[in-house]
Amino acid sequence: MDGDRQYAEAPAQPAGPQQARPGRRKILLGVLAALLVCGGLCGVGQLITNVVNQDDWEGLGRPVTSPAVPESPKPTWPKPNLLYGRPDPGIRHTLEQNVLDSAGVLKPMTSSCDNKGFTGEHAATFDCTVTYAGLDVVYTVVATPSGSQLFKWTATAERTVVTRDGLLALFHRQYTSDNRWSDLRCDEFPEVALVPVGKPLPQFCYAKLDDRIKTSRIRITPDADSPPTLETEHQEEGL
Repeated sequence: MDGDRQYAEAPAQPAGPQQARPGRRKILLGVLAALLVCGGLCGVGQLITNVVNQDDWEGLGRPVTSPAVPESPKPTWPKPNLLYGRPDPGIRHTLEQNVLDSAGVLKPMTSSCDNKGFTGEHAATFDCTVTYAGLDVVYTVVATPSGSQLFKWTATAERTVVTRDGLLALFHRQYTSDNRWSDLRCDEFPEVALVPVGKPLPQFCYAKLDDRIKTSRIRITPDADSPPTLETEHQEEGL
């Protein structure tokens, strides 16, 4: 039965790896390239964002709590009437108040003026010294007549007194006057110090404003006839 010889079908060969069609291969390569580029750029972008928004002042200083000192300390003796008696007690009283405004805390203090013969009827320049906690604040007073039994005067000082408690109390009051500030902190201040007028202190305070990412820094500048000035400095933010 040669003519009727039948042949069994050859066993199927194992399927080899399928070859991707050219169009599909281009799509896959494009997706892979996009993933690689995105991964690199996203990582770099995130790194840049982290660097730009790094908070250099976060956690500096010590937390500031509610102060226990009065807001406006006063001299322990009443202001004299400048129309009667010697004119210098009124000047001394005002200068003591200036020092208290800067110090922010009532401590033992005395005052004196080197104004022998001064009556207010003639122009004069002399020094007055306010001694606060053993530290001398020297004012130069310039007085000129301004009418019968009246005179006007100005006083300047190169140095004044600040205290730790007074500075912390001033900062706390000003930066809790609204609810937008939090995390109040300050560097360590000396308990009491004689410092230059008009020159910022080397120490800072810090606080967080609720609509900013980074901590803000507060610069403190003493004044000769008023409380220190507080100036807010913000870090740059972006991305």
